[in-house]
Amino acid sequence: MSNMSNMSNMSNMSNMSNSTTRFAINRGQRIAYCVDGNDGDEAIVLQHGWTSNKESWDGYVAALVAAGYCCVSIDSLGHGGSDFPTDAALYGREQRAGDIVAVLDAEHIGKTHLIGYSMGGWLACCVAEFHSDRLLSLMIGGHCPGTGTNEETGFLKTGEKYPFDRILELSDFGWPDELLPAMRHTYDDLEDVEGHEEAVASAGVPVLLWKGRGEAVICEKGEAVTKQHDWEFFAVDGTHVEAVRNSEPNLPKILSFLRRT
Repeated sequence: MSNMSNMSNMSNMSNMSNSTTRFAINRGQRIAYCVDGNDGDEAIVLQHGWTSNKESWDGYVAALVAAGYCCVSIDSLGHGGSDFPTDAALYGREQRAGDIVAVLDAEHIGKTHLIGYSMGGWLACCVAEFHSDRLLSLMIGGHCPGTGTNEETGFLKTGEKYPFDRILELSDFGWPDELLPAMRHTYDDLEDVEGHEEAVASAGVPVLLWKGRGEAVICEKGEAVTKQHDWEFFAVDGTHVEAVRNSEPNLPKILSFLRRT
């Protein structure tokens, strides 16, 4: 993310969804999700960013359903209504990709489009790595495949690193103590990106990246990566959070991409 205030703001993005929350079980953990749209329509999984939740996609869901898609918005492990275990081993990339597949299986969805923003983009890369056979396309915002959080935020240019404890010093999230292990593990794992660019490139599906122009590092790198791999790219005005919160400039480009896949 582009700065610490953006991380704090991400937690305030949610609007209350009218959909009923459902649960899938994977490796003993409950994964919360909502479904909007008609059974049988092409599915789109929507995966939120760090500190956020499935309701952060409410501004997108109505338009996507109106366009004929069935939207599956998922609370990632450690977020929203999903379980938040303390064991770090439960937060690895293969396990987290399996959580998304467990939801697909619970809804009898064979293949899906996947939209992921920020941490959700990292999770999209994880699905490409371990379950590319379940994908129709990938739309990754606020994240560049193969790029960790410290590089994306530009901290590496200054020689600084921001471990989780430093994040807590800089931002007041107001988290209860029982949530801290989950947030630590999900933050730390965002640096585990080796092989992700190659995984996305070899997934065999159309790929779209989008960024906020206020994120100079990943905007520049994302555009370069898309040219290298012949993916699609667009940038919108705004910071890391603004680039997803404001759905109006994003939806026409996302829907255009989907119509061509």
